[in-house]
Amino acid sequence: MEFYLIWFDDDRKKPTTAKISEAMAAYERRFHRHPNVILISEQEQSAVEDSGSVLIRPRAYIRPSHFYVGYDETASAA
Repeated sequence: MEFYLIWFDDDRKKPTTAKISEAMAAYERRFHRHPNVILISEQEQSAVEDSGSVLIRPRAYIRPSHFYVGYDETASAA
């Protein structure tokens, strides 16, 4: 079963990578583990570089400025 922390940040001055870092930190504080998957909107896909430790999955159903941060046992960041 997958659990996600939904993070919303619509600050237009902040880069998407900073928003993702903050979302990951909030996930770690809440669940005491490092996330390995982040679902983002397809519109924000171009603003994010591959991080290596976290698998970025763009999805059409995710709204802009929303980030679903989670841990998926079957996910592979490689």
